[in-house]
Amino acid sequence: MKFLIKFTKQGNMKYISHLDIMRLFQRSLKRTQIKLKYSEGYSPHPKMSIAQPLSLGFTSNGEYIEFETQQDFRPEDIKQRLNNAMPEGIEMVSCTVLNNTKKAMGALITNAEYLIGADEPETTEEIKALGEAVSTLRKKKSIMVEKVQKKTGKVTEVDIRKRITGIELLKANSEYAVIRVLVDAGSNSNLNPELIIAKLKEYMGKSLHSLNFHVEREEMFTESEDGTLIPLYLLR
Repeated sequence: MKFLIKFTKQGNMKYISHLDIMRLFQRSLKRTQIKLKYSEGYSPHPKMSIAQPLSLGFTSNGEYIEFETQQDFRPEDIKQRLNNAMPEGIEMVSCTVLNNTKKAMGALITNAEYLIGADEPETTEEIKALGEAVSTLRKKKSIMVEKVQKKTGKVTEVDIRKRITGIELLKANSEYAVIRVLVDAGSNSNLNPELIIAKLKEYMGKSLHSLNFHVEREEMFTESEDGTLIPLYLLR
């Protein structure tokens, strides 16, 4: 059977790498006597993959992992077994059976929703400046950023505006502010929220110096034929 699990990554787990999360799930499944199905060939490996790796230091309420088992299980049984085996910070939110979805989750993802939190503002002027920076970014028709190519080390300019579907200031007070962004995600087009934070810093200038930013992924989506965004947990 093929399963899709939605899970959280909170607390100190945000410092655990993508590969270590994979190993954690493999060990936990083995410990709970859920046998994974393996690929064939000279170098067999478990049929398991994480939908979209999360940047180190980010927390998440919407991570996804898919895997195939040798036996049949009830989704609720798998969810309960893994929750009993996982360390603090990793929690199974849902578990569903994938019967009709042929492609891997990584190939289906088109968008992701993030919350960008800004803590410890010293003055109301900083919060006001942040709100103005969000408004400025939303109105821009072009947002150029510098990116370093991993293979060559060459620095190029990229327009990220088309990769931002939505951005809004959800909440702002004397203690913290929360910005919601909906951006491209997946193998075809992907935008790291850190690039958005960098542009907000640029627009705010010196007003930003006392703010501490943190990022949390809330959900990942695939796009239907009519353009509707569907959360991955609804796939079957």
